[in-house]
Amino acid sequence: MKKIVWIILFIICAGCQQAGNEESSVTTKTEEFEAGSYTMRGIPGKIAFIDAPWIEGEVQKYMWHFWGSEDELDGPFKVSGTHMETGETVTVLETAQVAGPVNGADASLPSNMSLPESGDWRLETSLDGEAFGTILVNVKE
Repeated sequence: MKKIVWIILFIICAGCQQAGNEESSVTTKTEEFEAGSYTMRGIPGKIAFIDAPWIEGEVQKYMWHFWGSEDELDGPFKVSGTHMETGETVTVLETAQVAGPVNGADASLPSNMSLPESGDWRLETSLDGEAFGTILVNVKE
């Protein structure tokens, strides 16, 4: 009887632990990586920007970097941000075209961006209307 009770408790605890791990992985900032002499935040070999702090309501300069074929990197670029706690969604950046290569990337885009509220944000990017990658950032007060 004691074995059955211990097995049931173990299963319940393991299930709770797995559920907690899933939630925390969603709110973790996207990893940093090195590209040339810069620290980037994003998806290596696909899309990233030179990492800089995000401060609530402050406009900061960010240099986007893109890796891919000419056809893949053609068209309008858009970034939508969703606050992970409130669900608020804002357009962070829209532009008609990305620019040429820089820092080892196939294309680039200088930009000025800001997010209106502190907390964790999901930045959904698209090129020519197609999803291109998601970057998670934390905005400080």
